[in-house]
Amino acid sequence: MSVTMFIKEIESDKALCREKKKTTAQFNLKEFGKFKQYCERNYFINIPAAEEKLGAEKVAEIKKRNKVRGKGEIKAEKITDKSDLATLKPFTREEVTTWVNLLVLPKNIVDEMKSSGLVSDEMNSWDMIDFEEMGAICGKCALSWDKKRGCVANLMAGESPLPDIAKKAGLNFIASIPKYAEDKTVFDGAKAKELLKEIEKLKPAVEKEGKGIAYRLSGVIERLESMAKACAENDVQFYFSS
Repeated sequence: MSVTMFIKEIESDKALCREKKKTTAQFNLKEFGKFKQYCERNYFINIPAAEEKLGAEKVAEIKKRNKVRGKGEIKAEKITDKSDLATLKPFTREEVTTWVNLLVLPKNIVDEMKSSGLVSDEMNSWDMIDFEEMGAICGKCALSWDKKRGCVANLMAGESPLPDIAKKAGLNFIASIPKYAEDKTVFDGAKAKELLKEIEKLKPAVEKEGKGIAYRLSGVIERLESMAKACAENDVQFYFSS
C-alpha cells in the first residue's frame, strides 16, 4: 500500500488555514424537523414555462445576456442580471435542502441543532472555499511543505525500495515508515530533526544502489525532507498513513 504524509497543522498557530478548519460552518440534517426555517434553499427556473409565457425570443436574449445554456430547468444563481432574475421569478421554484449555514445563526440555535440528534454531517469553513482560494492561502503558509501546494502528499508506493535501502544502511526510522503508516504513529518536531539526520545518511546510501534507483527515489527523498524540515523548523507533529 502507498504511504501518505500528514502534519498536525491545525495544532499550530502558524497554519493559515487553522481558523477555517476549526470553524464548523455547515450542518447537514437527517430531516428538517423543527429547523426547516434555517435550511438553505436552491432555486430553479423552468425555461419552457418562461418561453411559453414570455416568448422564446425574449428568453433566448436573457440566456445570452447571462451566458446561460439549458433547455429544461436551470439554477437561478446562473442568472446574474437582477432585472432578468426578477422577470423570471414567476417561473422559479424553491427547493429546501437539508444543509444549514451556521455562520449566520445565533449560538443557541446551533447548540440546539447539535444536541437534537438530527446532524448527519458537517463541513468546516476550509471545505467551503474554492481551490483557487485554497491555493492562495497554502502559497503563503510556512507549513505548506509540498512546494507551497499544501501540507499533505503521497510519499511512496507500497513497492518502493526505500525502506529496504534504509534498513541496510542502519536507518531505523526511515526503514520503519511502512509500520508507522499502518499504526498512524504521531511524531513531534524533535523527531523531525532526527529524521533529517537520517535523510542526510540516506542520500549516499541510495546513490550506491545505482543511478536508476537514485533517480526513482529522488522525488520521494525530496518530499520526505521537505516535510521534515517544515515540522522541525515550526515544531509541528507529523505522521504517516497507508
